[in-house]
Amino acid sequence: MSPGLSIFVALVIVFVGWFALGTHLNVRKGHRFLEWLQTGLPIIGEKTTLRWLGSSVVQLKIENAREPFRRAEVLFVLEPRDVPPLWLFSRLEGRRDLLIVRTELRERPKMQVEVLDRKAWSTVAREVKQLNWHLQSPSDQHSYQVYSPQPKCDAAELISEASRCGLPLVRIAARSTNNALEVHWRLPAQTACDSAAALQCVRQMATQL
Repeated sequence: MSPGLSIFVALVIVFVGWFALGTHLNVRKGHRFLEWLQTGLPIIGEKTTLRWLGSSVVQLKIENAREPFRRAEVLFVLEPRDVPPLWLFSRLEGRRDLLIVRTELRERPKMQVEVLDRKAWSTVAREVKQLNWHLQSPSDQHSYQVYSPQPKCDAAELISEASRCGLPLVRIAARSTNNALEVHWRLPAQTACDSAAALQCVRQMATQL
């Protein structure tokens, strides 16, 4: 076997091995997060549809959600550990495992706002700038950027509520389009908080809005 072919075969073996290991790690994490979620899910709704989108996204859809929600979706968006280049790129961009709760409220939120962790990777800041949303003046919530269509928007209560569960907050989005409320948290390797605490935060935020 020529040296070039040997190197190629070795690279294929490494890539296939990494893919298998990365897939295994993500599936194991996904199942662990699903078990963690079970205690809190009834706060939003009972009947869910579970889907794996590849090996990096777990999606739970709740069509008939409890008040004040009309419908909801919970996602675990995991790092792409099965594809080395994507995983390395996502790491350099600051992406980590995320818990995302997307909801449609039964009533229109009283304000529109985007709250973004300054250290987290996101394209949202560019999007809201294109919409001519206002960057709010810095406050004691200095680790977040707050954007709103209104020149003045106080998101301190929402940030405080979303931070109460103990998970690192990444994003809050409240939009009048589809009466949407969306919350992102970073998932640590060991989730010390109860999932009920996180989903109760979403419920309280919906009530505030």
